[in-house]
Amino acid sequence: MRQTPNHKRRPGGFTLVELLVGVAIVGVLSAFAVPAFNNFMVNERVKNAAIDVTSSLVVARSEAIKQNGTVTVASDSVSTAWAGGWKVNAPDGTTIMAQAAYPSSITVTGTAATLSYNRSGRAAAVFTIVVAPATAGSVSSRCISVSLTGLPKSVLGG
Repeated sequence: MRQTPNHKRRPGGFTLVELLVGVAIVGVLSAFAVPAFNNFMVNERVKNAAIDVTSSLVVARSEAIKQNGTVTVASDSVSTAWAGGWKVNAPDGTTIMAQAAYPSSITVTGTAATLSYNRSGRAAAVFTIVVAPATAGSVSSRCISVSLTGLPKSVLGG
């Protein structure tokens, strides 16, 4: 009778070479994904800042009608640079709403330092705010415009 050699089974798992190849593949794929992720993050910051501006303007208009008086939206920096934050002030001067400053990765610039809504909800003047990334790139800016009717309108690529 013939005997077959006794082969030992190889234990399961990965060898060091297989592990290094897997890590190298993940590294190469990550190198392609990181720039796209950065653009995604900046785009989301710009979009969220535009939403914050629009909602603040809607609140100011609503409060002007509700309180039957002039409500102002004013930049904290007392200039046309709104990235430092802004406040919505009631007719009696109390703050209805305040927005904190934004990170330096985006800029928020308006055509004036303040915007006023009268008791009928109409704007005192035509007003525009542009929210854009601080560095040039593939991320589009957003433009929020307010006509004399007082309604804010946000468009991509102001």
